[in-house]
Amino acid sequence: MRIKMLEKLEEKRNDLIGRSELKIAATLDGGTPSRAEVLKTVSEWLKVREERIALVKIEPIFGSSKSLISLRVYDSPETLKFFEPRYRLARLGLAPKGKGKAKS
Repeated sequence: MRIKMLEKLEEKRNDLIGRSELKIAATLDGGTPSRAEVLKTVSEWLKVREERIALVKIEPIFGSSKSLISLRVYDSPETLKFFEPRYRLARLGLAPKGKGKAKS
């Protein structure tokens, strides 16, 4: 595992949608980890099932062994599927990957 330590920097609760929006600093051992590795590690750290987490962004800090991780933790997997955009659902394996432009 390349993630050595996680630190919660910011947490906002959005009760209207039913989610928490988090910013986490991750201390790494090596390069930037994969989305699957980050999702697994964060779900274990937060004690939340992976189906409720939408990983928004992994932003490596240049010249440092840290990365900033933005994610959203939903109250239910159904809420996640309703509010997250299709491309993010496809990254999570919850929707088919589309090719080309969307039909209007």
